[in-house]
Amino acid sequence: MSLRRICKITIAAILGLLVAVNIYLIAARLIYHDNIPKIFGLAQLVVVSGSMQPAIGIGDLIVIKEQDSYRVNDIVTYRSNKSVVTHRIVETNDTHVITQGDANNVADGAIPLSSIEGKVIMRIPGAGDITFFLRTPVGIISVALGALLLIIIPSIIEKHKGNRC
Repeated sequence: MSLRRICKITIAAILGLLVAVNIYLIAARLIYHDNIPKIFGLAQLVVVSGSMQPAIGIGDLIVIKEQDSYRVNDIVTYRSNKSVVTHRIVETNDTHVITQGDANNVADGAIPLSSIEGKVIMRIPGAGDITFFLRTPVGIISVALGALLLIIIPSIIEKHKGNRC
């Protein structure tokens, strides 16, 4: 099998996986009304407020993972009414935690452990805008068209070179 063929298959597989994951995430949000859909206990979120600056900034992409337990200084994401908050744990006990944004002067109220969606395990500065775009129908179509072009263009170039004889 040629290197070009292996590259095509790899690119198609990666982009196909990205499209499938994005379709799942969109469906989970629209059909199940789950604003934090998870795959293998992991979820990605885009930060929209500056309450955790400078550790986490507006527009950063964060990845959270469900944990069996949480400790002081863990940065966690939890549900608060209909919104989602990502703050640092400043105090904990067997049933609740107290959190506070790094840029906030006052701690949040007691948060039940059952409200915590996960601990921040990764931060990608500024990647939120790209993620928002990839979650849209236009973003999914753009990725699919990009994959198609990456697969087709080498064939067109090869045919064009063959016609130059």
